Amino acid sequence: MSALTSSGPPLLRSSVDRELALTCGLIVAAVAAGAYHCGYLATPVVDDAAISIAYGHSFFEGAGWRVTPHSQPVEGFSNPLWTLLLGLSRPLGFAPEPYAHTLGIILGLLALPLFALWGPVSARRLPQLEDVAAPWVAATSPTYLTWISSGMETGLQSLLLATAGVLLLRELRTGRGASVGLALALLCLTRPEGVLYVVGAGLLWLAHQALARRWAGRQALGIACWVLALVGGWYVVRWAYFADLFPNTYYAKRFWELDGSRYVKDYLAIILPLAWLALVGIVLGGLGGVASARSAALGAFFLAAGGFFAWRSGDWMREWRFLAPLVPLLGVCMAAGMSGLRARASALASRGGHWRWPARIGVAAVGVAVLWVGVPALRAATLRSPRIKAAPELPFQYVASHYVGVKWRAAELGQLRPLVAAPDLGGQAMVLRDAELMDVAGLGDRAIAYHSGNAPALADYLLSEGPPFLLDSHGPSHYLSKLPDVMPRFRHIGGTEWQLIGLSATEDPRCPGGKSAALAPDREALTHLLEQDIQEGEAERGLKRWRCVLTYKPGSELPTPEEREHLADLATERGEALEDAGQRIPALRLYSLATLLDEGDAHRRRRTELLRARVFPPPPSSG
Repeated sequence: MSALTSSGPPLLRSSVDRELALTCGLIVAAVAAGAYHCGYLATPVVDDAAISIAYGHSFFEGAGWRVTPHSQPVEGFSNPLWTLLLGLSRPLGFAPEPYAHTLGIILGLLALPLFALWGPVSARRLPQLEDVAAPWVAATSPTYLTWISSGMETGLQSLLLATAGVLLLRELRTGRGASVGLALALLCLTRPEGVLYVVGAGLLWLAHQALARRWAGRQALGIACWVLALVGGWYVVRWAYFADLFPNTYYAKRFWELDGSRYVKDYLAIILPLAWLALVGIVLGGLGGVASARSAALGAFFLAAGGFFAWRSGDWMREWRFLAPLVPLLGVCMAAGMSGLRARASALASRGGHWRWPARIGVAAVGVAVLWVGVPALRAATLRSPRIKAAPELPFQYVASHYVGVKWRAAELGQLRPLVAAPDLGGQAMVLRDAELMDVAGLGDRAIAYHSGNAPALADYLLSEGPPFLLDSHGPSHYLSKLPDVMPRFRHIGGTEWQLIGLSATEDPRCPGGKSAALAPDREALTHLLEQDIQEGEAERGLKRWRCVLTYKPGSELPTPEEREHLADLATERGEALEDAGQRIPALRLYSLATLLDEGDAHRRRRTELLRARVFPPPPSSG
């Protein structure tokens, strides 16, 4: 226990009690200020957050990891833990938008007192005034508060970062426990850059063990087991369910041209005084003894991990979403510096009475300088809030309102499960719950993401496995207008929307022999016709037939899951024979039919798209 928390003269104990009371009051005030600031910003739930909500709802509806129950299983999200938490709004009966908004705020605000505990836990002392830096830096940051309010995973990520720090610092100090492994594993399941935070924590662990000349093997093994069990378990699920080791968002974004260095530099420019204070804090913390050095080093490693990810990735959304969880860490580093300075001053004062006042004056002078620089910087950050409030990021409700009309149009055409090709996946997925969605931005569609930049392969996919009844060509889907084989099949119906030519309430060009004839067979007859299409090598006819009946027939009139799996196996077997014979396009059509019959099975989809890439090789510029 430090001198401030040990028994001593009444005057000293009284000063410690006053500082503790003031510190706790300032931390509570920071949380309250952050809550008020969130209320002022009134950040709407953004469209990307609605993607997670949609996936979570499908999961708890029993449809698995699909953006809508009838869409294909694609990992169009990069935050599985947050997606599950948002999906709980369905079984709990909560409205999804306020639930996501409120949950993010609660978790983000709960993180603030935990960040304030880094120093006390590392030094095994009571909270001191400098520990309020992290809560107040975050409470005055519109960047942090915007994103914890947006429905995105920022609040959860921040809470797990804060928790991981508290646990790691405690376990480094005591040499006991492995709970930090659980926090780090959950962090990896919240954001893909979680592995970088694991690396940062590991570096601190190794450095601490080396400097202490000890090796806590059992403790390290426990931490590693948590990470390997949970993260490794998710990789097993990912491969089994999505047939890949990376989320689909990785493939969708690989050709996006985003300037990550400019992204980070722009943010540093508006927080430069705070960044300098954090840097000085890291140095002073490192010189202030083991306890403050631990906190400062962990803050530096976590800042470096998150900053590296942002530098490498960049982002198309405003207000620095990827950097928002790092904001409290600036305060953590400042606090570590002041704690280190106080520790050095205390050691100096203990040498004799003539050192006491110089030490106190030195600490007070540095504290005044920090406030002199920091308070105006916090005020400047807060003054950005009105501009951010006036121009929020793309709200999912704005997107959803557009697709209400699409839902009505599909109903007028008698479509029970319409096929829609459009971007802005979150809003449309929340409205078109009965639709199958082709996400032409690629996030939620494996084929679109995998063949990004390969126009022939994209056109083949859209037409052979559809075509969709409606295309929306804007923003990230503007490339559709450059697919000459696709657009002639559609007519412009206003704005950026195009509808399949020949589609009406009575006819659908996708139905072989006409809509009425294609829908006439009952379940047994339909199963026989599909088997006949496969056996006769008429996979294109089978694809059209299946798309037609899937669009218009209720599930009770379609082949049973067992019958569909049998047909899919039959199509795969026939396709393998044709592929071995060098007939790649007929084989590709059979693989496509097998994939669709088997509800988009990801392993069948993987095989289909690998063959499509061989039939339509990507141009050198996109390879």
